Amino acid sequence: MFVTLSRNQLKWIAIWTMVIDHIGYMFVSQHRMPVLYFLLRGIGRLSFPLICFLLVQGFQYTHSRGRYLARLWCFALISEIPYDLAFSGVGADWSRQNVFFTLGIGLTVLWGMTEAEKRLGGVQRYAADILILSAGMGMAVLLRCDYSMWGVLMITAFYVCRYDFGKLLRLFPVICLCQSWMEAGAILALVLVKFYSPDQEQGRTRMPRGFFYWFYPIHLLVLWGIYKWIC
Repeated sequence: MFVTLSRNQLKWIAIWTMVIDHIGYMFVSQHRMPVLYFLLRGIGRLSFPLICFLLVQGFQYTHSRGRYLARLWCFALISEIPYDLAFSGVGADWSRQNVFFTLGIGLTVLWGMTEAEKRLGGVQRYAADILILSAGMGMAVLLRCDYSMWGVLMITAFYVCRYDFGKLLRLFPVICLCQSWMEAGAILALVLVKFYSPDQEQGRTRMPRGFFYWFYPIHLLVLWGIYKWIC
């Protein structure tokens, strides 16, 4: 019998690997404790690909893409001050934006591509897809979003390759390694994605509504508070 993972289980893995990553970034010195630093950050590389995969799943099955997109942009604004405090030490830092901005842009790209699928065919459709994706990647660079254009490209890859895991297996490592050698650990997230089964959702206790969204800004505030207290 094969091990399978539910959506909720992937959410919990994404949450705790994210926390481990942020602990490594905020509390462990890369120069004094390089082994521990890279171990924690390496574990943390699993989080974002899982969140991208879950975003694509949500996009496919949500009852309202408009509300889904609005929720992402709302939490992008809610999370910005906690993000800036945790990673820059100030309440407003426009040099970098939190991951919800990346997710919001990524979801907008997916929506645009699905609309192009409905309205266009052949070469026109592919040209529209390239234009929409390029605009999304450019916006991520312009806004200096977390994971930049590579985050948007990763979200798109999960969507485009949703029915072809072999193609994803070839494309995904290239996206990770083009971003940074540290993102090599993110490739292991494909193992968890491979074990995902929507059938596992039945009979499972679901994560409280909104928890997945609220956890991000709240855990950043908690970590920042701890950092200020002990440092």
